[in-house]
Amino acid sequence: MKKKLLVIGLSIYIAATMVACGGHSQKEIDLRDQGVEALDAGDYETAIKLFDKALSCSIGKVTDLEIDINYYKAAAQFKSGDFEGAAATYEALIKYDGDNYEPYFLRGSIYASEGEVGKAILDYDKAVEVDKKNYLLYIEIYENLDSLGYTDQGKVYLNNALQISDKSAEAGYYKGRINYMLGQTSQAQELLQKAVDKDIVEARLYLAKIYQDQGDYDKAQKLLEEYAKSEDVTSEALATLGDIEMANGNYENALGYYEAGLSLKSIDNMPDLLKGQVSALEHLGRFTEACDALTQYLESYPNDEVAKKELIFLQTR
Repeated sequence: MKKKLLVIGLSIYIAATMVACGGHSQKEIDLRDQGVEALDAGDYETAIKLFDKALSCSIGKVTDLEIDINYYKAAAQFKSGDFEGAAATYEALIKYDGDNYEPYFLRGSIYASEGEVGKAILDYDKAVEVDKKNYLLYIEIYENLDSLGYTDQGKVYLNNALQISDKSAEAGYYKGRINYMLGQTSQAQELLQKAVDKDIVEARLYLAKIYQDQGDYDKAQKLLEEYAKSEDVTSEALATLGDIEMANGNYENALGYYEAGLSLKSIDNMPDLLKGQVSALEHLGRFTEACDALTQYLESYPNDEVAKKELIFLQTR
């Protein structure tokens, strides 16, 4: 998981460090690692306690290790529902890691999730001020705001990113991607094609999306197959390949792509892959396997009412 998910008052721990165990002690590192294990396992309260114990082992000087532990602690606080505590942790991180955009971005995301969009935008503005040419940051801010219903506010960040003076190939790729997000297809296609020509691997994925939207599945598939062979392949690309194969009636190939996506260590679109897998299995007439896969999906996403109805259907086959 990303440590950049959320953190707290380092100052709280500094007061306790005078009687603690010393610098980068192995105990501090071990407690940090145990806390991360608990966090990954979903035991957030235990994780917070372990991170507190780890921080009590510092000697008063805030180092990269203490900052790292606090990022993890904030993530555990956020996931446990302690939004106020997580925001306070990020506030402290701003003091000690203020040259980094992350504490501003993460605290802003907490404010946005709590409906305090004014405070969120103040933090988001500070984040992009710290890292002006971080195009992915502008995209993530937009996606956060859009998912919470603040689409117009989010589009401001996308449009601001397009105004950045930057002639690099990478900038062209990101600006093409942003144009695509804004529905400006012709500009997106032109910029993404230039990025592909300059061998920006990920540009193939977004140019393929444009071709797919246009119904040109052959061009989309060619680009995605090239992308799938790269070391940078993502679960999103494999899901898109699966979708194209489904549209073309190649259900076995589609299933292979979905399952390849599910086998990756880093998966950003688990629901899409699982639902794609279920659909491919259904089309192949493998209803028992589809039922098992959909049951697995609902264990992770129990609020999907459409999937619940589909499971009832599959159970009658």
